[in-house]
Amino acid sequence: MTEATEARSCRTGEQSAAGHPVPPVPVDTAAESEPKKSQWSRIRTVEGLRGLAALLVVFDHAVEKDWGLGPWSQQNHGITVFALLTGFLLSSRFLRARLDHRPAPGTLAFLRARAARIYPAYWVALAGAAATIGLQRMEPGDIWQVLTLTQTFGTDTPFEGLLPAWSLSLFMSFYLALPVWSWWRRRSDRPEEGDASLLRREVWWLLGLVLLSWVVRTTSATDPIAREPVFTLLGRADWFAIGMILAVLVVARERGLTPRLLKLGQKPGRVLLGALGLTVASALVPVRYEEIRDQLDTAAGAALLAGAVLHGPVLRGPQRWLAARPARAVGRWSYGIFLWGYIVQKLITHTYPDIATAPHLALTLVGAIALGAASWRYIERPAAKYLTRRPHGRAQLPPQPTTPATPAAQAATPR
Repeated sequence: MTEATEARSCRTGEQSAAGHPVPPVPVDTAAESEPKKSQWSRIRTVEGLRGLAALLVVFDHAVEKDWGLGPWSQQNHGITVFALLTGFLLSSRFLRARLDHRPAPGTLAFLRARAARIYPAYWVALAGAAATIGLQRMEPGDIWQVLTLTQTFGTDTPFEGLLPAWSLSLFMSFYLALPVWSWWRRRSDRPEEGDASLLRREVWWLLGLVLLSWVVRTTSATDPIAREPVFTLLGRADWFAIGMILAVLVVARERGLTPRLLKLGQKPGRVLLGALGLTVASALVPVRYEEIRDQLDTAAGAALLAGAVLHGPVLRGPQRWLAARPARAVGRWSYGIFLWGYIVQKLITHTYPDIATAPHLALTLVGAIALGAASWRYIERPAAKYLTRRPHGRAQLPPQPTTPATPAAQAATPR
């Protein structure tokens, strides 16, 4: 969904998509502002993962209960991968700033970049849905929540407007919480503490978030503010926290540390088979055991992400597929594919109600990819460039050093 490509925008600072998905932001040319060069450019599988997540969302919506996949397709496979990627990509810059004892990224600039990445394309898709398939039923006053993507912030249903947008509302919650989390974690840092100790503590705190998320879901602790904890940040913090743990592993590798889990990236084929086994197992678990099914699918998404992003200088097996040019192109268009896939699928259903599943899926994929590419070319990229550009002002030249004037120069100076 997860927002411009994550891989390139990681090099410029602001990350995401949601997904979902992240717009390129201006690079600070001051050398001292980034003492260490970002290593995200070495992770060549990010865009391919985003494209895969978007296609999974489209597949689940188009197939639904057909082909005997009902117990599997009703799970949030694509959304899970998008959330893991979002935590992985966005948290890294805050973590690097802590390790380098630099100020954290500016909160307003960070949120402005996220808004520029999410809202323009979403508003266009929302208008397209209203004009074609119609919007989900809304109560009076819900239009503001739908426009601002705050559906999951209250006790009402999160499915108003464009149905898949509930996940964007969840991601907006994470965008707001991440700077707060970073500020709070900084308060416990010790000046003399080494990188290994700080990163180890961060992993333990993130594991605590995973546990807290499970407690919230199983006890319905969000009932006073939201009826369904699975659609809130507290209930889904484990998705983002696991992605943030993977970011800790990558940053640790940059600092010369070698956590054992980095070995997962050296055997991506086996890890991918493990992820496939976990997600198949989730489909075989009876539907009434929703939490077990959810945990198996989350583990599958985490394994997929680990096998893809923890690669070394040489790509192996599935990592090469995700880094291929077609996969990167689909990744660039992934946010638009996510937004328009549901609209295309419903429009085909309304137009040809008796269409078979296979042609329905094929037409949905073609339409979603075409509209996703158009969204990237004509909406997302121009909006990101325009809304994240810095105000133009007169350049302030640094004061030039002065040297004592020679006697001849002093004599030639008019008085």
